[in-house]
Amino acid sequence: MANQEEITQYNILQSLENCEQISQRQLSSQLGINVASINFALKKLTKRGFVKMLGANPRRMQYILTPKGIAEKTQIAYKFFDRNFHFYKAVRKDVEEKIGSIPFNDKKRVALYGVTDLMELAYLVIQDKELELVAIVDDEMKIRIFGYHVIGIEEINTHTPDFLLLTKELDADKMEQVPYSTIIVDIRI
Repeated sequence: MANQEEITQYNILQSLENCEQISQRQLSSQLGINVASINFALKKLTKRGFVKMLGANPRRMQYILTPKGIAEKTQIAYKFFDRNFHFYKAVRKDVEEKIGSIPFNDKKRVALYGVTDLMELAYLVIQDKELELVAIVDDEMKIRIFGYHVIGIEEINTHTPDFLLLTKELDADKMEQVPYSTIIVDIRI
C-alpha cells in the first residue's frame, strides 16, 4: 500500500496543479494536515525539483508545479493504482474461490445481501459463472445498482433465490425472514 508520505506528496502536487495561488494554510485546511507537515513536505518537494517556490515574503509564497513534479505525481498515481490492482485481483480470486466452492448443482438463482465493495466483486463473479442474480438485498441502502433496485430483506420471498450470498453481516432476526428453501452462504473475506 502507499505510505502516508506518498499520499501527502500526491495530494499536495494535485492541489498545486489545480491551483497555483494556494497558501500552506489553505493546503493544510484542504488536506487535513497540520501546517508544519505541509511546510516540511513542500520543502522536500522543492529540494527534489518537483515544486518551485516564487516570492520573497513567506506569507505570500507562490508554489509552482514543475514538469518534473507533474511526472512524479503521475508516477505516484501509477504505483498506487498498480498496488491496488494487485490487491483487487487477490480479493477477486478469493471471492471466485468462495463462490466456486458452493455446490449449486442445478440451482442457479442467487441473491446478494449487502451493498458493499465485496458485493460488487461478487456481482462480477456471478456474471462469469452464469448464475442468475435475482435480487440485491440491503435494509440500509435503497438504491439502484447494476440495473437492480435494492430491496429489503422482507421482500426476498418474492424473488425466491436458491442461495443468499452474504457480503455483510445479516442479523439473526432478519435471517428468520429468509425462506427456509434459501441456502445462506457467507462469502465475506
